[in-house]
Amino acid sequence: MPRVNAPLYSLNGGEVGSEALARLDLERLQFAGSLYLNVLPRVIGAMSIRPGLEHIASINFGPTQFLEYAYSGGATLLPILSPGQMRIVKDRAIVSRVAVSTVVTNGSFGAFDGWADASTGGATAGVAGGRLQLNGTTQGSAVANQTIGVAPSDQEKEHGLRIDVVRGPVDVKIGTSVGGDDILSALRLDDGVHSLAFIPYTSTMYLSISNEKPRLALVETCSFEGAGQLVIPTPWQADSINEKVIKYRQKTDVMYVASTYYQQREIQRRGDTSWGIQRYKTEDGPFVLGDGVISIQPLGYLGSIQMQSNRPYFTPGMVGRLFRLFQGGQAVFERFDTAPANSAYIRVSGVGAARTFVLSIAGSWSGNLRLQVANDDGSGNPVSWVDAKVYNGNVASETFTDGDDNVIKYFRWAFNAGDLSGGPVDVNLIYNGGSASGIARMTGYINSTTITAEVLRRFYSANPTFEWDTSVWSDYDGWPSSVETFGGRLFWGKGDIPYGSVPDAYKSFDDTVEGASAPIARSVSAGSQRGILWLLGLQRLFAGTDVSEISIKASSFDEPLTADAWFPVDASTLGCANLRSVKADKDGIFVQASGTAVYRLSQNQAGEYAASNLMAMHEEICDGSPVVDIAVQRRPDTTVWFILANGEARCLTYEPEENVIAWSRVVTNGQFTNVGACRGAGQDSVYFAVVRNGTKRLERLADVKDCQGGPLNCLADGFTSFVATAGQTVFPVPHLNGLAVTVWVEGQAVHDQSNLYTVSGGNVVLSPVAAGKRVVIGLPYVARWKSTKLAYGAGGGTALFQRKKVSQLGVYLIKTMLDGFRVGRDFDNLRQITTTKKGAPILKGALQQDFDVDLNPISGDWDTDSRVCIEAKTPYPFTAAGLVLDVQTNG
Repeated sequence: MPRVNAPLYSLNGGEVGSEALARLDLERLQFAGSLYLNVLPRVIGAMSIRPGLEHIASINFGPTQFLEYAYSGGATLLPILSPGQMRIVKDRAIVSRVAVSTVVTNGSFGAFDGWADASTGGATAGVAGGRLQLNGTTQGSAVANQTIGVAPSDQEKEHGLRIDVVRGPVDVKIGTSVGGDDILSALRLDDGVHSLAFIPYTSTMYLSISNEKPRLALVETCSFEGAGQLVIPTPWQADSINEKVIKYRQKTDVMYVASTYYQQREIQRRGDTSWGIQRYKTEDGPFVLGDGVISIQPLGYLGSIQMQSNRPYFTPGMVGRLFRLFQGGQAVFERFDTAPANSAYIRVSGVGAARTFVLSIAGSWSGNLRLQVANDDGSGNPVSWVDAKVYNGNVASETFTDGDDNVIKYFRWAFNAGDLSGGPVDVNLIYNGGSASGIARMTGYINSTTITAEVLRRFYSANPTFEWDTSVWSDYDGWPSSVETFGGRLFWGKGDIPYGSVPDAYKSFDDTVEGASAPIARSVSAGSQRGILWLLGLQRLFAGTDVSEISIKASSFDEPLTADAWFPVDASTLGCANLRSVKADKDGIFVQASGTAVYRLSQNQAGEYAASNLMAMHEEICDGSPVVDIAVQRRPDTTVWFILANGEARCLTYEPEENVIAWSRVVTNGQFTNVGACRGAGQDSVYFAVVRNGTKRLERLADVKDCQGGPLNCLADGFTSFVATAGQTVFPVPHLNGLAVTVWVEGQAVHDQSNLYTVSGGNVVLSPVAAGKRVVIGLPYVARWKSTKLAYGAGGGTALFQRKKVSQLGVYLIKTMLDGFRVGRDFDNLRQITTTKKGAPILKGALQQDFDVDLNPISGDWDTDSRVCIEAKTPYPFTAAGLVLDVQTNG
């Protein structure tokens, strides 16, 4: 009767499906199992009972989405979206504000009382329509200041200043002196709501809100927040969260967000407890050609203006659109109130009379007004301004002709320091030659032929033009559905086209930039009406659609991606679900269009990317339930977490270089809905949204080091840990009220699964616990592992269809308590493997740092499909580093 010791050694093969159990030719199958339930395979080869889940807070806000914030600081930060709201988790709590008595006078802007207008250069600050209006000019900034008193009891408390900007940008700062920023450094805020955290440490502080742009900025409110959770409003409602359309990518302290139905947003972190959400706005594109049939006329050159079309064209949905107008001739109108200052310039070229322009000066002033000239630097910019003529009084109208034929020159007005007394001074330069383009953003709809707009790049003519462009996204045109950073550019995917910014300028799409730095707007030739669902930057830029995964190539890996070096090809034609893809080093992982299959994009030996099935060994690991969320944990092992629609989770231990692609099942007493993994010191922080007792809760996966026995042992779900006070008997766990829990006290299980405690009144009552002792209270769970078909030990050929039994089992355990550990031929016949070690009895609750004993008999029966089953129960730790099976066959 043949027999063999069958070494499994490694236990990191993960769960494989029944359809793979006969593949004895695969070496991976030797290390796999037919069930990994609440057991996590480790890359090194061990398997452990999964860590518990720590209760953080109730997040019963409706549908949620986690945004993984990568941060190298000491804190772990996780923004959580719910319908119309965003909250921030810092480590193990939702960021909250404390109550302060500090107030901003007229922070709702019913009046200007309490504020002071400190504007310069003709700019103004005031209140109208219930908003702070900051009207800047080309020569000065609009500034509103306020002096704020701080009570002694509030001076060391963190304050949250909430500012709702309707139209930005505005600059905000707080100092211990007027105009200072030593309390809150100057910050530029755009359209959105911002909560700025700081501690004043003073009895008086000075708030300044300003606008240095030559246009109107509007602020809705400015106030100090009351006590409670920090909640920032967002545009994303339940449908956007449920449909998984919110895609994001982080760059330093900014998360860029695309969501198909709404204008892009920037989520900005300005400190661990200082956050804001603002519109992502560009001022120079990307543009597409207008229709060429309609003319548009700007009724002004600068600031807030109206624009008209010669026939019905505008709609309310176009608000936010950019319009770029190309016009013949150049006119500069400027008003000077202070010096030094200078105006915009005109560009003069041609020969003879073509180089003549008209100027005028008007106002009550004295001093030296300089008409200055500069040459072209070769790239279309003026360089080295010098005086062409100096004026000391008004000029009704004067022609000026430059005599340097065929030379490009630039002309402007300027006052040097000390040149101006009195004023203001109104000046102009009017040149009929050349052409220029101006850009304005539509801010309001009046009727189908008239709109309001803010000028972003000044117009040089008030004449109508048929030559104009419009930006590619707005409520009318639609918004991007995806976003990615790649090659120093920010890419937005809309329809069939990724739009790439100018390198290192994430808000610039200036198409006058030439060469390799020019912005990109190229099709990926997607064969899908839905267009790009996600963008992913690996060694190449990838675009995922519902019919293919497109690799966008340059000529070589070393060549940067540019508008000219752009060659999209299908890496695979599997198609994607509308769920974000994730990366693990050079590999990309995505959910296939069916929603129940997971693939990876990886390089083959030829250096090309191709897709391979991560479920090839277990096609039914998801039990037919679609994946609804995904996250990647990098430490201690690379682990990909998947949340299923049925409320369960799946875990993929992923280290392809070590041939580890190991699936396991994760279940709990509740339903998982979301997952997010954030980088951290030591182990990454993995957060889950779990519905228990009808309430959605935020829970954090415990660190592996805290799940190995000892004083702190976090092997429970929904657990809370305590450091006991002297003689403490009552431990509050209101979120577990009415549920049966385990209790761990300083290295021992006071209540295990044979002696659970039912929480009553939201509390667990214990015998007095000494001061400083660690107590962990949470829900129990069970881990199970089942071997594959043990086709070992045949005298010849295969033992696959021969009767066999496992007569003995050897197991090497580390950091394990045998109290919760059982083995057997099936889960209905389990027993403790041994009760002694080296002839001495194993005490209850004894932690085995390493456990290595003789082969032990297990109750194995003769069967063609003899198996080994292992069960481990919390709160007892369990890690198996290797198994050896004594398998006997009857042939």
